[in-house]
Amino acid sequence: MSGAGGFQAEFSRALMAADPSARPMGLDPTMEGRFAIYRNNVHRGLGDALIAAYPVVAKLVGEDFFRAMARGFFRAEPTRTGSLALYGAGFADFIDGFDAAASLPYLSDIARLERARLEVLHEADEVVLDANSLAAFGGDLAACRFVAHSACRLVNSAFPIHAIWGRQQADHDSKEATPIVPQAENILITRPGMTVRQIVLDDGGAVFARCLLDGMTVADGYDAAIARDPQFDVTSAFAQLIAAGAFAGLRE
Repeated sequence: MSGAGGFQAEFSRALMAADPSARPMGLDPTMEGRFAIYRNNVHRGLGDALIAAYPVVAKLVGEDFFRAMARGFFRAEPTRTGSLALYGAGFADFIDGFDAAASLPYLSDIARLERARLEVLHEADEVVLDANSLAAFGGDLAACRFVAHSACRLVNSAFPIHAIWGRQQADHDSKEATPIVPQAENILITRPGMTVRQIVLDDGGAVFARCLLDGMTVADGYDAAIARDPQFDVTSAFAQLIAAGAFAGLRE
């Protein structure tokens, strides 16, 4: 291995090695102490960025466990974004394969919820299709296709992740807490203004939302939702999506 490129690859290898005493080949021995400091700072910084991105995951497992999990993650990731604001893509999938977290089967879906919230927070501003704009539309609503708002995500989980997430918020009143029901939840995350919002959709509503967000017609979304839940209320579900700011407009 020779040249600047070779040294950079060796530097990166040593920087992310599991062995804390790892040093890049060819490093001036007088620089080993400085490299160790730099290595610790990089690991600490990446761990801090993950905690900022996944605060509920960190709270559920504790900081020491989270940082151990984080070290495994950033050693395993093949590429890394240049912005720490959106750092941690793929962390939920990593948790799925992290054996030490197997006792918390909902943990990776909590991470998916937090990732969706982070992405929605940082998405570009777009006009939201509201009820007044829709009321002015004179065409066949059943045949309409909608443009999903960029600041909109739908997370489906076999676990009550919305309820678990809510319990960990600073404004949660533990004195009034009711038992968490072990059930699947579908969460729609939007940012119609400056604040990220999340609401729970029933199964029919989640199917309907996914169809519309994927560009299917209202009629096709309705058929899919009815197949999932014969009691599906399309009027209520549609109003819920519009109020949440799920769409940026109509497809031409």
